[in-house]
Amino acid sequence: MSSSSQIRASLYLIIVYAFIILLFYAAVSKLIEYPQFYNDLLNSPVFGNEHLAVLVFWAVPLAELTIAGLLISTSYRKLGVYLASGLISLFTLYIIWVLVFSENIPCSCGGIISNFSWQEHLIFNTIFVFLGAFGIYLQIKKRKRVFIK
Repeated sequence: MSSSSQIRASLYLIIVYAFIILLFYAAVSKLIEYPQFYNDLLNSPVFGNEHLAVLVFWAVPLAELTIAGLLISTSYRKLGVYLASGLISLFTLYIIWVLVFSENIPCSCGGIISNFSWQEHLIFNTIFVFLGAFGIYLQIKKRKRVFIK
């Protein structure tokens, strides 16, 4: 393995581990702080319906934990990177929607991230969107090199 391949593999693993930490932390924080998370969902203009809030309340942490599990598994890591990138992109689109169309909406995120302003949260998520896109790029580049050789 060349040094550039090793660097790409290391960067890929850093991205994977960053997503594992982020998703696991976010899910556990939401579940630990469940009354606040559920209340924030009820106060959201998007999820304000009680039935939708309950669905999102269970679906989001479950999806985060499932994707973190996929990322941990070497067999399903590629799928995990795609799903993590997609999920963080959806969260980022939600933040953009809130910033454009809403005022003073509580953040339904857990832990330290809930202390971010909406603008800080957008920057944080955008960094992870780019990390996810770069991780996908590294996957595709690795796959192409394997087929070429």
